[in-house]
Amino acid sequence: MNQTQKIERHFNVTVYVLNQETKRFLLIKHKKIGKWLAPGGHVDPNETPDCAALREVKEETGLTINLIGERLPRKTDLIRPFGIQLNIIKPEEHEHMDLIYLGIPEPGQTEKINKEETDGIGWFSLEDIKNPSFDTFDDTRQWCEYFLK
Repeated sequence: MNQTQKIERHFNVTVYVLNQETKRFLLIKHKKIGKWLAPGGHVDPNETPDCAALREVKEETGLTINLIGERLPRKTDLIRPFGIQLNIIKPEEHEHMDLIYLGIPEPGQTEKINKEETDGIGWFSLEDIKNPSFDTFDDTRQWCEYFLK
């Protein structure tokens, strides 16, 4: 890639919400992309990635979650994401630097569809997600498998 070329880059978060009892992931049917994805979105200006992760899950699913991960070494430090990946939105023009989190829903809640952003919402097993006919990305399958190891 030519370093002088201007590529618009945004920090994003993706949160794999896992029901620890059923071992199912909460996915949304993304309205623009048309695929089943983990909740997530852009980190707003002056927002920490942790806050963006909590906000995006709440906006897209109605659930309050707890992020899982290390918070080192100070109490004020952010939770370390499990990974980061580069998603090319438009080659040589627009990219998302996506921080990957795991979240556990607080008990006693019911998910709610956000019809502005999603065409569906549901809990899916790893077997469902790994089925080749399940409409998602390979990285979604890989992260779900990773989080259940």
